[in-house]
Amino acid sequence: MFARELTTLEAYFCGLAAVNRAKLVMRDRESNYPLPGYRTFGFVEVESVPDFDPVREYPHAQALRNGPNVFKVVQDNVNRRPIEVRLGTTASRLVTNTGGEIAELVTRDSMRKRAIKARRGVVLACGGFEADHGMQRQYWQFNPVLSAVSRGNTGDGIRKAVAVGADLWHMWHFHGSYGFRHLDPTYPVGLRMKRLPDWTPGSTPPDVKMSWILLSTAGRRFMNECPPYVQDTGHQALDVFDPVTQTFPYVPAYALVDEEGRRMYPLAKMLYNDRAAKRYDWSNDNLKEVELGILQKADSLAELAVKMKMDEAVLRTTLERWNAQCADGRDGDFDRPAGTMTPITTPPFYFGEVWPIVSNTQGGPVHDARQRVLNPFGEPIPRLSGIQEN
Repeated sequence: MFARELTTLEAYFCGLAAVNRAKLVMRDRESNYPLPGYRTFGFVEVESVPDFDPVREYPHAQALRNGPNVFKVVQDNVNRRPIEVRLGTTASRLVTNTGGEIAELVTRDSMRKRAIKARRGVVLACGGFEADHGMQRQYWQFNPVLSAVSRGNTGDGIRKAVAVGADLWHMWHFHGSYGFRHLDPTYPVGLRMKRLPDWTPGSTPPDVKMSWILLSTAGRRFMNECPPYVQDTGHQALDVFDPVTQTFPYVPAYALVDEEGRRMYPLAKMLYNDRAAKRYDWSNDNLKEVELGILQKADSLAELAVKMKMDEAVLRTTLERWNAQCADGRDGDFDRPAGTMTPITTPPFYFGEVWPIVSNTQGGPVHDARQRVLNPFGEPIPRLSGIQEN
């Protein structure tokens, strides 16, 4: 059913786009994962909307090239129909009747609490739990995991579904990467490392230089820093528990570049759409981050070892091995794509703590092919449907 419905998206978006004469474009592109049929994928994008300035209308939107265009199309469709939009309103509870059917939705705003009758049912489409640290600790092994998405994704939809008997699945899994933490404790999100072109297993990897390597707290590389689709999978190598030391040796890890790498491009970028969030623009030369302390500078390998609290001999061996592999054009340790390999030889050196970052969670209420939410016995909860985040 999922595959069949995907084929209707182009026509569906054409109908939505008619409201404001938005221009659509279809792009052929492989899926990110080599599952059967992955070469048949296409993407529908809203390329432009007449008389629409996304910077003016959505000044807080910083990510995804055509994303604001999609929101404009949706907003205009909502505005032309008799749909009541309630902002600043919490949907706190689902209420069932004596037959176990979803009967009401309880909401609360600044003025009052009210119950809204569900005429035919309720559809849960309320995102994941990226911003809820308690749920992260419940379902994920490593910690902390910084969020790069909405602070509104606090798992409230999942809790409402569980309260009326829903089963859960895929709660352990999320898409994510790795990146820096701003030293201002009030800064709400992680800063993901620079995004290089995605690549699919079995396809030609990117031929774009990645200026950094990642080191463990012991001073050794531990992963391919450019795995397939790094924005989905980059965090996974950090999820390792060492039972001997009773630690997560790669949380935090350390990103390391030399002077040439520092000059190459900004190491990270804020991609976050939130009106209330403090905007942060990463500097083009990475020097502002050195001043702020997000990155630290060392003029020699000996100084680098002291500042990173690592054994100098281990760190030297790591760099010598890496640089030799760069010269050979082959990463014999973790198979990092050859085109991304960049030697680290020219002082001063720069490093920063790197943390796992969540882009979107995958778990939520179990549902069947008709999107009906199921209880732990595989039975539909009457009048409750769910749209998972991914």
